Parts: sequence; structure tokens; C-alpha cells
Amino acid sequence: MKIIITLMLGILVSACTTIKHSLFDMGVGVERSLSGLDRKEITINGYNWVYLETDDVSDKPVVILLHGFAAEKDNWTRMARFLDDYHVIAPDLPGHGESTYLPNDFYGFDQQSLRLADFINALGLKRFHLVGNSMGGAIAALYAYRHPNQVVTLSLIDAVGFYGDEQSELQRRIENNEPNPLIVRSEEDMARLMSFAMEQVPFLPWPATDVLADRAMAREQANDQIFQHIYQEAETARYSGGFNYVFEKLMMPTYVLWGEEDRVLHVSSVEKFLEHTPNVQTDVLPNIGHAPMLEVPEVTADLLQNFWQLSVVNHPVVDNALPESP
Repeated sequence: MKIIITLMLGILVSACTTIKHSLFDMGVGVERSLSGLDRKEITINGYNWVYLETDDVSDKPVVILLHGFAAEKDNWTRMARFLDDYHVIAPDLPGHGESTYLPNDFYGFDQQSLRLADFINALGLKRFHLVGNSMGGAIAALYAYRHPNQVVTLSLIDAVGFYGDEQSELQRRIENNEPNPLIVRSEEDMARLMSFAMEQVPFLPWPATDVLADRAMAREQANDQIFQHIYQEAETARYSGGFNYVFEKLMMPTYVLWGEEDRVLHVSSVEKFLEHTPNVQTDVLPNIGHAPMLEVPEVTADLLQNFWQLSVVNHPVVDNALPESP
């Protein structure tokens, strides 16, 4: 009898999990539809990229959106709703979301920027605005450094690039060998992660948090590995002058947007971007954490669009204005 009851409970739990994931996927589909985004796939050099793209492009300016560590393409879905005049492309970077993860590969910023180049070439994109959050910001900057003629503007949202004069809470925890709050190992960790990463956590209807926790826990090993790769690269750069050599050569209009309450990357980093980036403007949002595009999607979209529009007016495109970097 105990065996039968155990089996029945297992079946019920499995059925409940399946229902929750199905409901979640339906909700995600609705969100994408409201934002005019379609899910697409392309395979390049052994990696299957899954990405979101505007369903009605009609010669709109292209914007590529790169998510951060342990995140994925739908981090941009709600913000994309306010970008009607742009052709949005938001990929799952390799190792994240639905895109391929190969455990023997390296997922540092530089290697990912080379994979991004393969993706952009495969889509036939020539000129675009490039946006990156956190890890995605470092990848975007390295891409822009190598391909300055393609990047109309570069926008960095709470981006990896420089350590500020003050340590972030994440840095302190890592240095004290405390658990990494960005990696989910239990259902409870998901709520803690959202509260740590964001100052204004957006409302998520049931069963979103449960499903997100399930999927993050399934990626625990991958996230551990990828975090080690990016942390190793960031620390190496930190003790060899940072990414100065990259940012000092970025001549395209660059926008740095930060949440004042960011616990992952301290807001004092903004001063370093101002110091080392030639053509930069910055904004700091009060009462916002590490993910402005999730916390205040409309505000973030408006700030980006204002920057893009003014940049195009003030810096008209001149073909072949800069040589491509090696």
C-alpha cells in the first residue's frame, strides 16, 4: 500500500509540474505576442541559437539586446513592447536559456563576443544598435571594439566592464566564500535571487516563480561553470588594468545606464566608464537595482530611444569611418 501511495503521489507531483510549466509557457507566449516578438532558431558552428525577433520589421532600425548571466532572452520582452519603431532581436546567448550549452566549452566574455559575431553574420545584419545588460554588456563592448563600423550606438545597462571604487554586495559575498546569490540551488533561492538582483521586483503571476526556480535548478551546474569563466576573466582584467583598452577605443556614441541600488555591480562603476570611454553619456536611476529593463521597462525603453534618436542626429552614419579592429 505504501508503494502504491508513493507512486500515486509521484504521478500527481509530476502532473502538477507539467501543468505549471505548460501554464507558464502559455503566459510567456502571450507576453511575446503583446510585444510583437516571434521565437526563432538558427544553428551556427555547433550551437543552436534560440532568439526573439520583431514580427514586423519593415525596414526599422535594428536593435540587438544581450541578457546577463543566468538570464535569458525574455528578460527583454516587456521592454520590447515599448520599442515599436525598432526591429528587435534578443538571443539566448550560448550556454543560457534555450540555446546550446556544451560543458567542455569556455563561456568567458571574449569567447562569447566571437560567437555573437557568428550569430550576427549568419543573420546578415550590417548596422544596428547594440545593448547589453551585466555580462551581456561586456560581450557587447568587446563586439563593438572589434566591429566599430557595425555598431551605430552601444548601450550598457549595469554592465560588466569596470569595478567601482566601492565593492558591491556580490563582490563581498564572493570574497567571503558565501553562497553566490545569482545561482539558484533550491526553490527558495529564486525569490532571494530576484530580491537581490532587483530593487523593484515585478509582479509575476502563479506559477512563474515556481517554474523559473525549476529551470534555474536544472541549470545549476552550467551556471556554476559559466560564472567561474566570467569571474575569472573579470578578475584577470581587474589586475591588468581592467578593460581600459576596449573602452578607450569605443568611438561610437555610448550610453551607460545604472540602477542606483545595484547589489551586483556597484553604482560607483559609472565613474570609471566616464573616465575611460570617449563618447559616453550616463544616467543613474534611483530606487532601481541591477535590471532596469525588468524593473521599469517603459522608462528604460524611453531612455534608450531618446539616446538612439539623438545619437543618429548628432552623429550621422559615415560608411567605413573606422577600420575594423582585429
